[in-house]
Amino acid sequence: MNGRLGIISDTHGHEEAWKKALSRWGSVDGVLHCGDVLADIATELEEMIRGAPFPVIISRGNCDRPEDEALLGWPVMAPYATVWWHSRLILVGHGAPFQPLRELGLRCRADLVIYGHTHVGSIVREEGTIFLNPGSAALPKGRDPASAAVLDGDGIRIFVLENGETLHQEPWI
Repeated sequence: MNGRLGIISDTHGHEEAWKKALSRWGSVDGVLHCGDVLADIATELEEMIRGAPFPVIISRGNCDRPEDEALLGWPVMAPYATVWWHSRLILVGHGAPFQPLRELGLRCRADLVIYGHTHVGSIVREEGTIFLNPGSAALPKGRDPASAAVLDGDGIRIFVLENGETLHQEPWI
């Protein structure tokens, strides 16, 4: 284990987004997907995720269907997934709506709350909890580029899928 986690959200069936993220993450111990994984039409993405050489933890998004779990081959958690990683409590949800996820993250003193839905990347600290939205890997909003994130021992980095450029970075402390 190298102590890195890939973070992705809102792929909406776009296999190219997954391929680019895999390339940019390099070697990871697992991936946390914040939901809206597939689309209404079948794509190669479901096969790629099913065959991933690492665990893929998925939080159900508002566009994910109950049958997606069988297609993906991984459990699709609803409404939240919790992960204990390097002595840090991580809460993963889609974020639609955001307020209940925010309140839960603060109440349970999560070190990190990861969410998607807005298709806009951001990192915000509140009362000792970091809130991370990696942005959309496939359908970014506004002027934001397609993006994903990576966690490692140093902190959190949101990056542009196309060129790897850092959009936002935050240390753990």
